Formats: sequence, C-alpha cells, structure tokens
Amino acid sequence: MKKIRGEKLFVELGASKVRLRLKGLGYGVRKVETAGRNRAVIIHTATGEHRRELETLFADVIPQKPAGEEDRP
Repeated sequence: MKKIRGEKLFVELGASKVRLRLKGLGYGVRKVETAGRNRAVIIHTATGEHRRELETLFADVIPQKPAGEEDRP
C-alpha cells in the first residue's frame, strides 16, 4: 500500500466524527485513519495558519502530555 506523506495529528475522537468536523474545510488533510476505539490519526500537510486552525478545531480532543513529559531539545 502506498504510504501517504504528511504529519500525523492524533485525536481522541472516532474517525467518522473527525471527518464530519473537517467536512468542507480542507486544511491540507490527506487522510483520516482509525487508531483504535474512539481514536483517529489525521495525516495532513498543513503549515502555518492552516496548521493552527486545524489544531484549534480539535483542541478539545487532542491528548495532552503528562506534566512530567515535556519536549526537550
């Protein structure tokens, strides 16, 4: 199967619900895949403003990292 290029955004929402939220918006979304029960992966090529808008659209369902796990350079 062909691998789709893009970044992955994991959300805690079913794939069908994600597709409904994205309907008619675009934002560089290439594909929405299921990642288990009530979880989905959005494969996108959004950058800049579109990426921020995409993350804002799913802000309530993007899993947060625990307090001890911060990004380190």
